[in-house]
Amino acid sequence: MSKPLEKEYEYYLTIRDDLAREHHGKLVAIKGQEVLGIFDNYRHAANAVYVGHERGTVLMQELGRDYEIVPSFIAVLDS
Repeated sequence: MSKPLEKEYEYYLTIRDDLAREHHGKLVAIKGQEVLGIFDNYRHAANAVYVGHERGTVLMQELGRDYEIVPSFIAVLDS
């Protein structure tokens, strides 16, 4: 059984360096292996994701910071 957002996080690891060069300090929203958008803050990200995408779980990760424990945001879009 896979962990929630495991696929999204693995994809994030493959693209984070490229995204961080252009978007340091912003949030990336990822569902599956699709970048839903790059946002200035969590509120903008959540609003855009809730309005523009089908319901589900989304990884939101700050770009350009390295953490031992990754402080990923999980946006669950209610059905």
